[in-house]
Amino acid sequence: MDTKKLTPLDEAMQQLSTDDEQAQFKFFYFRNRKSLLVAYLLLAFLGVFGFHKLYLNKKNGWAYLLFCWTLIPMLFVIVDIFLLPFQVTKYNRNLALNLVELIKKYGDDNHSLINIDKQLRLHKTRMLEWQIGLIILFGLILPVICYSSLFFTHHRLEIHYKTINPDGSQSDSILSF
Repeated sequence: MDTKKLTPLDEAMQQLSTDDEQAQFKFFYFRNRKSLLVAYLLLAFLGVFGFHKLYLNKKNGWAYLLFCWTLIPMLFVIVDIFLLPFQVTKYNRNLALNLVELIKKYGDDNHSLINIDKQLRLHKTRMLEWQIGLIILFGLILPVICYSSLFFTHHRLEIHYKTINPDGSQSDSILSF
């Protein structure tokens, strides 16, 4: 007897009886599922800022962004390296179960696709949240980190330039910040 574990997609497809329900499920599932590769890329490049959590529609990504300057999220990122496959699988499984419920609830309605789409959008991280996160990151956090790095290490930004005077002589100038 083969005891192969079913994927979330296969489990959900078994619960749906008609071809229309299965087509609706596949449409919404493949449109809304999360990729492990994208989650790892976000973890690698923006993990300390919590963008991999926002990708998985978890609101604790904002805590990462809020406390990124303390480097505490770095500890959680190290843990997330190992837990991310489970988190993505859990998200996709919950999505599949939620979709089955929504399809069964709105299956006979003339506007079933619109209603299912509205329900799924309620739980997504909205584009405005992504934009606010990026504005906070690039407009506030990174400039403060760069400035404080220069300030506390007593480094100065210096621009050296030479000017050639009309009589042919050169003069050196330094602009320091």
